[in-house]
Amino acid sequence: MIRYNKLKCVRRLALWLLICVIGIVNLYAQGDVLENQKSLNTMFGVSNYSFFDNREVHSPYQRSQTLFGSQLGIEAGLQSGPNSIMVGVQTIKDFGTNGITSQEFSYYYRYEEAHFSGAFGVFPRERLRRELPDIFIYDSLRYHTPTLQGALLQYVDSYGYAEFYCNWINKQGIGKREIFELVTDGRFGDKGYYLGWNVQLLHFSVPRPTNGCRVYDKLMINPYLGVEKSDLRWLDAFSAEAGLMLSLNRDRRNMVWKSPMGFLGDVKVRKGRFEVRDRLYAGESQYSDYEDFGAVLHRGDPYYRSGMYNRTDVCFYMLNRVDVQCYVNASFHYTEYKFDNSQQVILRVALGK
Repeated sequence: MIRYNKLKCVRRLALWLLICVIGIVNLYAQGDVLENQKSLNTMFGVSNYSFFDNREVHSPYQRSQTLFGSQLGIEAGLQSGPNSIMVGVQTIKDFGTNGITSQEFSYYYRYEEAHFSGAFGVFPRERLRRELPDIFIYDSLRYHTPTLQGALLQYVDSYGYAEFYCNWINKQGIGKREIFELVTDGRFGDKGYYLGWNVQLLHFSVPRPTNGCRVYDKLMINPYLGVEKSDLRWLDAFSAEAGLMLSLNRDRRNMVWKSPMGFLGDVKVRKGRFEVRDRLYAGESQYSDYEDFGAVLHRGDPYYRSGMYNRTDVCFYMLNRVDVQCYVNASFHYTEYKFDNSQQVILRVALGK
């Protein structure tokens, strides 16, 4: 009996010691958390994106127009370690119109560490590592949609990056389709050579009531190989990419898959303040059923409705700093029908964090 009581006391003592150790560790952990919670940093930033885009068009795929306007973005937030909460407003003004063209509020949670980062909410497009090529998203859409609504995940290391995001474009309603896109892009490589990809899945649902409409399925896939070199003997920078462009399109009214496919290439050289870039698409006409759904479904440059499209840009950078970038660009567009040209002046300013 005495031995049993001693054993029982030893067990109780060991249990109390374990509870005390756990309690002490927990107190230290709470102290670290409280200390981290106290170290809140304020963040504030202002950005401006002004654009002038004059398009002289004779091709049946495009129309002549001039886009001239400016975006103003203001953001503020609180940051604690890798976590931050941001709020802001994105305002767009098309010159020549009365009042503000559009105004969008941004508010999102952001996580950022060495390799992983992400955002959830309504966040500016600047959070993307890179915009998709113009066969996926048209310049005019980038001008007038400064925010994405949904979630963003990113991974970065010394070999490259990968990102995935969901952008909820439109909520289903009376006479309105539910539209959202799932996008992934990235590239990984070593010593200037890399493998990359661009993939976009667009969900184009039905309005309410359906009025005979059916869901449209659209998937665009662009794997490519690339090379990028800098500090060459006679060039400051050189890059080239070549890959497959495949689209899978199906209107569920007839359940017939259409799969236009072609070659997509991109070459860019730079010397001093000058840059020349050439993009080529050769293959089958992209954007199936464009005559039925137009740019609401097919969000890329309408020139890619041509089976042969070449675009050459000659660019001169007047300013090219981290906080300010300004350049003028002359674009030359060639399809099997016509030779067109356009001119752009772009100014980007980013101040603060």
